[in-house]
Amino acid sequence: MTIEAASPERLSEVRRLTEALIDQVLEAQIVGRPVPQKQSEALIKAAFFLRECNLPWWPMLAQALHGLGRQADETLPETPAVDATLDDIDPQGLPRFLTAFWKEKGQQ
Repeated sequence: MTIEAASPERLSEVRRLTEALIDQVLEAQIVGRPVPQKQSEALIKAAFFLRECNLPWWPMLAQALHGLGRQADETLPETPAVDATLDDIDPQGLPRFLTAFWKEKGQQ
């Protein structure tokens, strides 16, 4: 993905929106509310955008992303799933899933 040079006004708006999103995510984390999936995705996309524009991250952005990582770790099942035998696995399932996933992401 290539990022074209953005105007200072647009970068200022990105900064404002990212800061507002960081506030919402951190507030949810502080009070123990789950962060909505769309907010998590938007924050991650903003972080990638900043990285691709070679713009510095704010400490609060790193903290919010770290909290999202902890939240994801907490939702993992505690007991490991029983491994399926190879006979039960569709060898074409994963490639089909990934192809559909990347096509969907490319259309957005």
